[in-house]
Amino acid sequence: MDVIKVAPDHNNIALEIRLDLEDETENQEPVDDNLAAYGINGNPPSYLTPLLAIQNVVTTLSCLIFLYNILAPKLCILPEDPARANLLATAVMMAGISTLMQTFLGVRLPIVQSSGFVYLFCTLPILELPEWKCSSNIDLFSMGPEARTLEWNLRVQNIQGAMIIIGVIQMFLGYSGFIGKSLKYITPLTVLPTMCLIGLSVIEKGVFLMSGNWTTAIITLCLLTLFSQYLRKVAISLPVYSSRGGLFRVRLKIFALFSILFSVSIVWIVCAYLTSRNSLLPTDPTNTESKTGVLRNAPVFRIPYPFQWGRPTFSLTSVLTMLPALFVNVVESVANYYTCARYSNLTKPPKNAINRGIGVQGISTIFASLLGTGSGISSSSENVGNIGITRVCSRNVIALAACIMIFVSTFTKLIALLITMPDPVLGAMTSVLLVLIGTVGKLALSNLQFINLNSLRNMYILGLSIFFGLAIPKYVSTVHGNIINTKYETAHDVVVSCLSSGIFIAGFIGFILDNTIPDDDDAVNSNTDHNNGKELNKSPNNTVDEQVYKISDYLFDKINNCITFFI
Repeated sequence: MDVIKVAPDHNNIALEIRLDLEDETENQEPVDDNLAAYGINGNPPSYLTPLLAIQNVVTTLSCLIFLYNILAPKLCILPEDPARANLLATAVMMAGISTLMQTFLGVRLPIVQSSGFVYLFCTLPILELPEWKCSSNIDLFSMGPEARTLEWNLRVQNIQGAMIIIGVIQMFLGYSGFIGKSLKYITPLTVLPTMCLIGLSVIEKGVFLMSGNWTTAIITLCLLTLFSQYLRKVAISLPVYSSRGGLFRVRLKIFALFSILFSVSIVWIVCAYLTSRNSLLPTDPTNTESKTGVLRNAPVFRIPYPFQWGRPTFSLTSVLTMLPALFVNVVESVANYYTCARYSNLTKPPKNAINRGIGVQGISTIFASLLGTGSGISSSSENVGNIGITRVCSRNVIALAACIMIFVSTFTKLIALLITMPDPVLGAMTSVLLVLIGTVGKLALSNLQFINLNSLRNMYILGLSIFFGLAIPKYVSTVHGNIINTKYETAHDVVVSCLSSGIFIAGFIGFILDNTIPDDDDAVNSNTDHNNGKELNKSPNNTVDEQVYKISDYLFDKINNCITFFI
């Protein structure tokens, strides 16, 4: 999004807000594209703030729908079971709550929190263990609703127990200051392979969804490209009413702002129309009738509550299997903090702010486990990518988006409607747009600027990390987990799960090699890291407020008053 220019009318009747800089006069100073359109304490116009918040909500919902589309079958939940909507609604509510906590009590950057893919890829190996593997859909259907509910409840309870332990460990790592002291070891050569493998792992799942109907998927991609690239500078004049200025016109680049919403809506409506005309086979993934069962069975209104699926159960195997996800989550979160600060034209977050951010994520993971989301909480790389595109870094926008998610999560029927999105559309939207722009494009490849690419040492570490991250899981899958022979079943399951996680392998190898292989003697700053330099942005127009990362005494007083009231 371009910087907004305001031209007051001398009659005080109307204001014209123009978002296209091409119409500005030639003698005006050029605008630096690296500067944020709205800073961290900025307040966009009242008519624009909800639109920007909705864009973040759409991005978060898309990722959550994609995540639970993968997770639900592994939990033995049938496609028409209302449990899908209930689980997703719980995750949406926790995304809103954890975002508010992170924005005001954590690192205090405009970062959305939600259920993370890093936990998903460690949860799947647990659910593939013999004791948790699901029966066929036919067998599940023949069980009856009560037996099916017990089946997926037991699996969620097991994941809940593991997530509670992981959340406690993460909270301790953050608030003890351990993460802050370890930042010098979390270098771009650790972040880059980790983020690349996260994106590539998600894309693999997305391609599977797209393969159900490549025509629909390609049309979705073409529309996304049309709106987000070719029409991104097209501004349309829209009437807007304000109590201060009355009725006035706004030139808004709606195609760039709502490229995802427009693309998905158009293809979804066409799929629904073709389904109503019986032009699609019942087995076609684009047939919207195939998922209407969850819409019919879902309640209209429901508020998630703690232990709604039963009390958590604790398993040593599940906890140890989740430990790699904790390592990857910390690396991903630190990368998101630095990237978000860079987009916001702020100094790099201090150690105490990063410690708070990791600690708050641990608390959020505990809360999510108590509610039963079936996943842990991490910072959303896709929403950070959104900030990089729109240059809107306002905390107020993210806070409003969090409130919208909390409100929407109570309307389970609406959440169920979103689940009926055709799989090829969902796969195309999430894998290509959100993952490539968010995880791989904006976060992974952007770390190349911090690495000396002329250093053979750096290229060796980077290539070896990504190679083993791709090769080892592929080998483990071919030998069906028979990579080691031990009489200890727990040790076997943990080792196989860790070696099946390419994300963990790539990040761990990059972490070990970069911190043990000495720098090149003939190269200066062969391994540049995030911590070099005091500021991430040194623009003369940038006024850095170090108070941004501090929690004010006023906020502490409000929190104490709330706690006292409830006690």
